[in-house]
Amino acid sequence: PPNVFAALVTDLGTSGFQREKSRIARKSHRAHLPAQIQPVADKIRAALAAKPFDPPARKEFTQDQHLQQALRFLIEQDEAVEIGPEVVLLLEAAEEMKSKIAAFISRNGPATVSQLRHELATSRRILVPLLENLDRAGITQREGDRRKLRNPRKVFFP
Repeated sequence: PPNVFAALVTDLGTSGFQREKSRIARKSHRAHLPAQIQPVADKIRAALAAKPFDPPARKEFTQDQHLQQALRFLIEQDEAVEIGPEVVLLLEAAEEMKSKIAAFISRNGPATVSQLRHELATSRRILVPLLENLDRAGITQREGDRRKLRNPRKVFFP
């Protein structure tokens, strides 16, 4: 039952453990990849960093088990962010894109996908899921074919 699980987590918290998202671990624990998968994670980081605002499709990182494991690790460690089912960005790129979107809308008022795509020099494949994510997070709001800032002070990434 949920109340038993909550009590267990609370008890573990007093015994040197912590809960972070869906993980429970010792406070001293630092996650790391097995040595054979570390080069794969480095390859994913490099691919995402090469074109941070227009990275390869997620399916390119799911071709084998090591790629899948490394990508899942990067997401769980908050190095990468799932923007949509087909889009993964480095956290820094996602934050920078969000900031540029907020700045553009602040300067120019509500903006279309086309205007924002041009401003960020990215593709619709990346921008539409990002905007939908920002809409769900309450940062932007869609009005017809334009996005406006819902609350200009609330600019954070979920």
